Amino acid sequence: MFDKELEKALNVYEQTFDDSFPMAVFSGTSPEEVVDIINKCVSEKKDVYDMGYLTLDGIY
Repeated sequence: MFDKELEKALNVYEQTFDDSFPMAVFSGTSPEEVVDIINKCVSEKKDVYDMGYLTLDGIY
């Protein structure tokens, strides 16, 4: 069940920001937390970088 929610959230993120969500960086994060992060980004209309979850300065 939650896989469908995660898949839906990933699709919404991609449609909203014309970019895929960086799942590799969040591989240790639970699916529930990823959906929560995506929902926050979409509702604020800011991607993971603008929301401060990731920075372009980091080496991943």
